[in-house]
Amino acid sequence: MQCRLMGRKIQGIVGGIVVVLMTDGMVHADTLTYQAKHSSEVQLMKIPTGKSAVIDVPVPIKRASLANPDIADAIVLTPKQIYVTGKGYGMTNLTLWGKDEQILAIFDVEVGLDVTRLKARLSSLLPDEDGIQVTATNDHVTLTGTVSSTNRMSQATALAEAFAPKKVINFLKVHPEMKEEVPPSVVVEVIKGTSVNHVTPK
Repeated sequence: MQCRLMGRKIQGIVGGIVVVLMTDGMVHADTLTYQAKHSSEVQLMKIPTGKSAVIDVPVPIKRASLANPDIADAIVLTPKQIYVTGKGYGMTNLTLWGKDEQILAIFDVEVGLDVTRLKARLSSLLPDEDGIQVTATNDHVTLTGTVSSTNRMSQATALAEAFAPKKVINFLKVHPEMKEEVPPSVVVEVIKGTSVNHVTPK
């Protein structure tokens, strides 16, 4: 695994993760933070491509393993903190071991499109349509929720298509839903022996 360390001292490599001495404030204030739970259950971490997240571990780790470095990079900042960056679309697995060589935590790291700009665009151009939900799955964008008209649905879809051409899944619904008009029922009284031509609806 090739890494650019910009002059930082490499202390060692464990399980495909570079252990680096960090002293220059690499973690930004807006970085996502996940709390690792001491559990064998898999925890989900979602990171937009090109963005990063920090994992805070309750106890020091001894080693770590990242399954697919093409999807994400992981750097051990300290024995109790890991910095993960999304690189490619998809999902990979990050496993942490404690000092007792027992598995401390397992993460499924899902890296997808950064839809922050799309959400901001929809909010700016369609401010009254606050029922639109935007999610990313790998390199696809999914629209869910409700809009006020079919015209607004088309506008929202067009904005998403500009963001992710031919990769938009549209589950939007018009609310309130347009109902089919049902003609009023006709009650007819038929008198025995009366010709059909002479029957009058009521």
